[in-house]
Amino acid sequence: MGEMKQVRRPSSGTILGAVGAVLGLIALLVSISGIAGAAPQTVLVQRGDIAPGAVTAKALANGAVHRKNIAASAVTSVKLADEAVNKRVLKKGVVTARALARDAVTAGAIAPGSVYGGALGQRTIHAVPVADLDQIAANPEWTAGNTEVATCGAGEALLGIGFAMTQPGNREVSWLQVSPFLAPTGDGVSGRYASNSGGASEGQVMALCLK
Repeated sequence: MGEMKQVRRPSSGTILGAVGAVLGLIALLVSISGIAGAAPQTVLVQRGDIAPGAVTAKALANGAVHRKNIAASAVTSVKLADEAVNKRVLKKGVVTARALARDAVTAGAIAPGSVYGGALGQRTIHAVPVADLDQIAANPEWTAGNTEVATCGAGEALLGIGFAMTQPGNREVSWLQVSPFLAPTGDGVSGRYASNSGGASEGQVMALCLK
């Protein structure tokens, strides 16, 4: 007689172990896909995604926009609102001759009264006395004094001229000449007056200069 073979059936423990392994694999795959879905993504915001007027000065943090962030010639006078650039938003010394385009500053671009002597530099006054050379007061003969000169300091430019009678004497005095002059040695003012005050008067010629 031939031998009879005995078929061995898998035990319940083996079956449950296999099912548990399959379920664990499925759980692992679901977990991995969930992590991948939660991973941070890079979102690009393009110019077309921003509504007009959405980005304002108040919406930007202080110092958020630097000079390096702005393309060359990106900001032009046409794109700037009226009076958007004023002395409150400009840092001291930021506007220099090199920062200005050629012919950028014209008479039409300068507000009335914005450029004057006091805005350009320190002003100084140089005064020189003019003596009364008359000998006899109140006689028919008047005497002309010497011409005196008030000169601006080194590196100064003449802004204006002036004269005054610091001692009028008997008030018989009259200015003869007050004239500005420009010279390589220095700008200034020359002046003289005539008197019939018998030497009792005194004048003064003045030069208003800009450092």
